[in-house]
Formats: sequence, C-alpha cells, structure tokens
Amino acid sequence: MEAEGRSRQSVFRSAGGAPGLFASALQRDVALKGLCERGADVFRPFGPLMSDVFTFFHQPSAAIADSPDGCDKLHFLVIKYLAAQPQYSSLRLRSGGNYQRALAAAEEFGARLLDHLGSHEDGPAPRAGKATEQVEIEEVILTDVARAGGGAPAGPAVLALARRVEQAIDAAEVLSDVCHTFGISPGEVRAMPLAQRSELASKMGTSGNLRRFAELVGRWSSLAAARKAKRTPRVPEEYSDVTYGDDWHLFVPHELGTLVDPALRYDFFLRLIDRKILQYDPQSIEGQGRGPVIVCVDTSGSMAGERDISAKAAALSLYAVARRERRPFAAILFSSPNETLSFLFRDASAVSQTASGEERRLSLAEGMMSFVTFFFGGGTDYESPLLEALRLIDNGGTDWREGDIVFITDDYCEVSDHFEARFRREKARLSFRVFSVIVGARSEDARTLRKFSDRILSVEDFNEAAAEQVFDAV
Repeated sequence: MEAEGRSRQSVFRSAGGAPGLFASALQRDVALKGLCERGADVFRPFGPLMSDVFTFFHQPSAAIADSPDGCDKLHFLVIKYLAAQPQYSSLRLRSGGNYQRALAAAEEFGARLLDHLGSHEDGPAPRAGKATEQVEIEEVILTDVARAGGGAPAGPAVLALARRVEQAIDAAEVLSDVCHTFGISPGEVRAMPLAQRSELASKMGTSGNLRRFAELVGRWSSLAAARKAKRTPRVPEEYSDVTYGDDWHLFVPHELGTLVDPALRYDFFLRLIDRKILQYDPQSIEGQGRGPVIVCVDTSGSMAGERDISAKAAALSLYAVARRERRPFAAILFSSPNETLSFLFRDASAVSQTASGEERRLSLAEGMMSFVTFFFGGGTDYESPLLEALRLIDNGGTDWREGDIVFITDDYCEVSDHFEARFRREKARLSFRVFSVIVGARSEDARTLRKFSDRILSVEDFNEAAAEQVFDAV
C-alpha cells in the first residue's frame, strides 16, 4: 500500500491544472475509465501514469523532476521517455492547451503501452520497484535509440508508437472540425468506442482523405447554405435579375466575349478575383426544398481517392442544410449488386443498414464517420441503391414524399427493363425527382442514367463548381 501511495505522485514539478482536467475526464468518460481500470490490472499505478501522460501532452511547459523519488520507477521512465524523444516534442506542441487533442494522444499512448504490458502477462509482470523486470519494456517501448539531428534514425518501436499518437491527434482534429460544423458536442465524439476512434486514427495514417474531407465539408457546408439563402422560395427558376459574382455558368454573354480580346482578358480575370463579373441571378425551382434528400454515392473501385471523399463531403454538406431546414436525410453507399450500406440520419443519431437488413444504431458522430470511412471498392450496380432509396421513401410515410435523390457515380452499367418499369411507377407514386452526377464522362454517354434521371450533370472532376450545382438542384 505504501508503494501504491507513492506512485500517485506526479513526476512533474508543476503540472498546472492538467491533473484536475484529467480527473474530471476520468469521472465522466467511460472509455477512459475502462482503459485505466484494465491498465491497473496489469500495472497497478496505471491511472496516475495516464494522468501524467495527459499532463505531458496538455502542458508543454511542465518540467519533469530530476529523480523518480516518490513515484514508481516505470512511471518515471515512461514520462522521461516521452520528453526525450523529438517525435513527441513536435506532437506536444500540437496538443498543448487543447483538451481534446491531449486526451486523444494520452489515450492512444496508454492503450498501446497497455497492449505491450499485457503481452507479457504470461511472463514476469512489470510491477513497481522491480527494476530487473523493466529491462524488456525499456528496450522496446522506452528505447533510447532515437537521436535528433545527424545521428542514427529512431528505432522502429519509437516511430511506430509516435505515429499512432500522431494519428490519434489527427483524428481528434478531424472529428472536432466536422462535429463543429454539425453542432455536435465534444462529449458525443468521446462517446464513440475507443476501438472505433483508434481505427479511425489508423485510417487517417494511411490516407490524407479524412483531413481533406474535413476541409471540404466545412467549406462546402457554408457554400451550400449560402446557395440556399440566395433562392426565392416557390418562384419558378428564371433569370430575373443581373448581379455580380464568379459563377461561370451564370455569366452574361458579353462578359464571356471579353475573353477573346487580349486587351480585355486581363481586366476580366481581375474582376473575376473580386467576384465582380456580371451574371444572371436565377430564382429557385418551384418546389425545391420541400421534401427529403437521399444521396447515393458510388463506392466502386474507380471512385477511390479524391472522387470518393468529394462526393461524401457534398453529401454531408447537403445533410447540414437539410438538418437546418428539418428535412429528412439519408445517404446510401453502393458498389456491386447487393452491396449497399444506408445511413438514415436524424438530429442526434443515425441508423445504418446493410443490404441483408442488419441494422446498427449509432451516435451522429459515429454515423458520419462510418459513412465517410466505409468503401466497398467493387463494381457498379445502379439497381441496388435505387431500390434501397425506394424502401427508405416508402417506409418514411408522408414526410418522405416529394423529395430528391442525388445519384453520384463515375461508371456505366445497365438496368433491366423490369426494374426500369417498376422504378418509373414508384417515382410517380411517391413524387420524387432524381438528379444524377456522372464524374469523368459526358452526360450524352450516360444512357442508363437517362432512364431514371430528371437531370444529369456531367463533370470532369467533382470539384466546388460541381458541388454548387448539386446544392442548387436540391
């Protein structure tokens, strides 16, 4: 008991308010509490160690004491290890003063350390005050091989662990940015299971797509709201006025004519930068914004990368608008036949359903992140997602009538005559429209899309200009 009491002391000379923040998080955060309880079964002072790891990431100015007197030696070695490695110094600057990032970094480091400690349960367990049992941990986790400057490169264990912590910080940043856009509190993000947040962090480490997604969804959500605000409700679309802007597809003809004159071309681009080009000011289509929105996103292999993340960013930007307008919203990921994953988004939760009918109830943050990170990577089938859209509309009752389906794909496939006839009947009965976007192909080549779409947009890349037209269409 005496050794345990000593281990509760911090290795920092002055830790500011960080220990108090950690203690508060420990009381209300189920995942963090569970991690500390599991850790205590393997290494008794694991909780106090986690408090100091959090202090390290949250308080960059905190100084470590000169000796391990008053705390467990392994506890002291872990914090000393963190402070000695240049990889963690840069991470500490990113997480310093930011509660969510510091907590994510500490949790990921603690989970990985516990994985290592737990892997030695069959052998001698590393307990307090027994230095001979700390040798293997000191070599693997607390290795001092890492050198800065022109020295030898860091050992693999140091780099791997630092990379996992960096991924956790990245994931915390992305989740924070996306959730801020949708008004989701940080507490809801922390409610996601630790394994799921760790998996998200790992995915971020292999792709910059999630960071790109966070950038796009923040900017495009504002863009979608701005486009929506420009509309006059229940007025048929017409060019009723002229205004200034930078929307190429709305420029008045004589402005485009200046591009053929070298003397006027320079002035045109100067005014374009300032959004001072004369353009038509269209009014909105009658009936827009009345009903639900369902976005079908192709996740076949050819959509991987920028196309996938841009289409999903546009989908969740539409959700941001639908949420403000109290319009029902769903999104469907699809690929080969019978490969669909649908997400029915509500104000504070989501329900996902596979093609086989398996349902999962998720928090809103979980639902959005599952939607963004899931990718089938197979072929392309149009019938499966459209049938799923029909199911959602039919099951939704009157609230789901007179809506819009946005169908985003970059590939061709055929639909059967039977399906086409059925879809037309259901479309008339349920009063919805279909707006299709084909990426990397001409609209005149999209013969199958013409069979069920009211309008087809062809774009070379799914960029901001394409997103604007999607936002205008619904």
